[in-house]
Amino acid sequence: ISSEKQADHILALWALPSGYWARNVSKKHDIPYSVWALGSDIWTLGRIPMVKNLLNAVLRDSYKCFADGHLLKQDVESLSGRRCEFLPSTRKLPSFVSKHVVTRPPYRLAYLGRWHPNKGVDLLLASLSSLDDEDWHNIAEIRICGGGPLQNKIKHSCAALQSLGRPVADQGYLDKLEAAELLAWTDYLIIPSRIESIPVVFSDAMQARCAVIATPVGDLPRLINEYKVGILASDVSANALTIALRNALRQSPSIFQSGLIDAMSQFNIRNTVEHFLGSIFQSPSAN
Repeated sequence: ISSEKQADHILALWALPSGYWARNVSKKHDIPYSVWALGSDIWTLGRIPMVKNLLNAVLRDSYKCFADGHLLKQDVESLSGRRCEFLPSTRKLPSFVSKHVVTRPPYRLAYLGRWHPNKGVDLLLASLSSLDDEDWHNIAEIRICGGGPLQNKIKHSCAALQSLGRPVADQGYLDKLEAAELLAWTDYLIIPSRIESIPVVFSDAMQARCAVIATPVGDLPRLINEYKVGILASDVSANALTIALRNALRQSPSIFQSGLIDAMSQFNIRNTVEHFLGSIFQSPSAN
């Protein structure tokens, strides 16, 4: 904030509608704005002809363009014809929650997120029903946390597994502290998404040094292969997820700790803020 109490810069979270509002304010008060694209506006609204034109104008007139995924970054550049920078989404978790990394089964598994088809929680429950007794022998417990439009289906699937004596617990939404405690508790976090850029829960897992089991969507294949932080399914299906779960249950999550430590520095809110500030307060010639 300047000495006159006027904002020096506006950061619009999502190109639409926030970027549209920021663009109007920018024109009225001569305050530069930047856009942080988070996925749905580019991949959904960008397909609507009239809206696409407005989206393009918002991106074109911004001081800087950012995106919270590498693939999304490329799509923003393709749509706008200008440079876009990768700026990961992350949040600060309670730092006093420590993690104990186990080296042998049984392992603790968890899902944390919306119970929505895009997030693939139904794929996860279908894959769990395909695991055999030997697989379950290596699972201490799996907690399914969240809520959403698939709630009835998820609760029914969890109850069916529980009736077979499987150690499955369905829990509701978690606050930030509860999420941090879950990530400290679990040995593998499962991300079974059908569509994704880089979910915030992935960056949460990196901060908590928690290995992941994920479907190959968005930037997850690139990140998991680059940092060596978990197991990647071969495709987006219950069968592929079952195979990935079996692979994970037969190796210790401790083997991923070196990669998780490296990834922590990438998905760190302080680094994200420093990147943003360093980018917007440099010469616009880099644009």
